[in-house]
Amino acid sequence: MKKWMTLLLCCVLALNLTACGAGAPGGPEDNAPPQASTLHFEVATQVYENEYKADDGTVLLAERYELPVLELRTEDGELYTLAENVTANGGAGKPAQVTAQNAFNTEMNNVLAGLESEAAQMAAEAKELYAENGTSVFLNGSYWTNELSLTQTYMTEGKLLSVAAENYTYYGGVHPNSATRAWSFDLTTGEFLTLDALASEEGNLQGNSLQESIYWNIYEQIAQKGLSEGYFDDYDSYLQDFPTLATLNFTENGLTVTFDQYVIAPYAAGPQVFAVPYSEFYNALSEHAKTILDVSQEQTVLADFDTAITLWAWFFMNTPPIGDAPDETEINGYTYYSAAIPSVSTLEDMHDLMYRYFDKALVDQWFEESDRYAEVNGRLYVLSADRGSDDSVIDEMHSVTLDGESGTVTQTITYGDWDEASQSWTPNGEEENFEYPFTIVGGHAVFSAFPCPY
Repeated sequence: MKKWMTLLLCCVLALNLTACGAGAPGGPEDNAPPQASTLHFEVATQVYENEYKADDGTVLLAERYELPVLELRTEDGELYTLAENVTANGGAGKPAQVTAQNAFNTEMNNVLAGLESEAAQMAAEAKELYAENGTSVFLNGSYWTNELSLTQTYMTEGKLLSVAAENYTYYGGVHPNSATRAWSFDLTTGEFLTLDALASEEGNLQGNSLQESIYWNIYEQIAQKGLSEGYFDDYDSYLQDFPTLATLNFTENGLTVTFDQYVIAPYAAGPQVFAVPYSEFYNALSEHAKTILDVSQEQTVLADFDTAITLWAWFFMNTPPIGDAPDETEINGYTYYSAAIPSVSTLEDMHDLMYRYFDKALVDQWFEESDRYAEVNGRLYVLSADRGSDDSVIDEMHSVTLDGESGTVTQTITYGDWDEASQSWTPNGEEENFEYPFTIVGGHAVFSAFPCPY
């Protein structure tokens, strides 16, 4: 038996665009079909159910799939159909929203067809197995299953739709299996998104790509929680290839990366799920990606804070990027190397970059007191002068308070002592807070004080 049901999800967001001016009451405009400018996207769930039975009526396999359906609705909440579109546009073509809707729903139909095909194949095997020996797996109401359940639907206002689902199967054996699936869709272009499509070409300020930025955060989460002891020995090689081997879906707070069983850890460990905040990879996103992901002000401030720490460190802790084979020049008896900082070629460029994240007086003071940077023949050179950091700083947390266009980042530092027995740093109960006041200027957090403790 097959039946289709459409259930509206609670996660429904609207894209309300400015409507055309209304005519006089009762005029021709009142009877015209809805224009594309009044449309918005909504998401519904389509449920497909079916059972495969043996000739004697015994259920052998049941399938049930939940799939998202992208709908277009008018300001009044009515469904917008293709016939209305043709009438409203004089047969001249589809609005971009209809094109996007068709692209998404076509792919979901392809997903359904793949699930049905797999279930039909397994049902044929089940029927043959049952006919041979009436195996006990099909007795007492037991049967094989193939299910797809939606676990998350997240949509920004008319820009991004990100859906996650779990595919659960049981075809006999010791235990069932499950696998995650996810789709992220650009509602503005009508295209499904890959990580590469969201990445900026130059990466972040340190030259890390979007993939590298996310990978390092996952790696740090594993290290901090001591999870690697339960992983496969070669887990890191799979971790680095996470865009291929994991499922990715966006949430209000960031990117969720899910490795299914057997990828980096045994079945008993279950899926390995990592929530990566937007602040960890925001600076490696393309400008278009930033517009569709709807990142909160708090997250962008934390991303700016991360950039600010990098810039501060290039003055006081480590050497700015110099590339693989930098040119050298000697200034006042010291060797300087040609800089390889993205979008920075001259000393003026470096000043401008610093001014985006720090108060001008603070930047000018740092340049005046430091000999880290120099310009030769219109090209920026940097002094190689690394120093160690405070090893007793074993953890840190950040929080943001906002008051209009200003606020404060609070950094909580946790200190530790070296433990000879375990050969590691262990918390000693000491904590310290540092405050970094900022003002939002041109979309960036500009810090007026930077008491970095490293």
